[in-house]
Amino acid sequence: MIKELVIATHNKGKVEEFKVLLTELNVAVKSLDDFPPIEEPEETGRTFAANARLKAIYYAKQTGAVCIADDSGLEVQALEGAPGVRSARYAGPKATDEENNELLLNTMKFQVRRNCRYRAALCVAQPDGKVLYETDGVCDGMLLHAPLGEGGFGYDPLFWSTELHKGMGEATMQEKNKISHRGKAIRKLVALWSKKK
Repeated sequence: MIKELVIATHNKGKVEEFKVLLTELNVAVKSLDDFPPIEEPEETGRTFAANARLKAIYYAKQTGAVCIADDSGLEVQALEGAPGVRSARYAGPKATDEENNELLLNTMKFQVRRNCRYRAALCVAQPDGKVLYETDGVCDGMLLHAPLGEGGFGYDPLFWSTELHKGMGEATMQEKNKISHRGKAIRKLVALWSKKK
């Protein structure tokens, strides 16, 4: 019986999303901020699923706890799926959300086709390296021409949700969790987890 789950991130927005969506599992949720500094692994995977697996196994070994890791990002159709797995470091290795958003807006300045989607892959692993669960989720939308709303993080200010009919940066946490790529992936995980109990 798993009593504790470590979310392999320092991103406070992401931690809050996970905590809300994992409530029904009745496990204590921690993040990497609850541990001494751990060197980040190099994300060498060519897919979101490969990177999620790599991170889950690595951080489970480092923390000695069952660990959930996600890799997620934005895929823009006109850019053949970019920024993709490089979403967090699109404008450079230490890029801020604002720098990534600015580069994407400039790259897409003259593009009419603005279809895009968020994609997330999740992996749960044990300290011995065994993978327990893997799920994924997709959220379709359109890329805006300018930031909209004060909420969310990452590319949310530039993402128009075709399901919510509003910008992801305008959505409440509840609205976002209902339709987000990560929300869908976590709900799949909760369903699989609950079956095995």
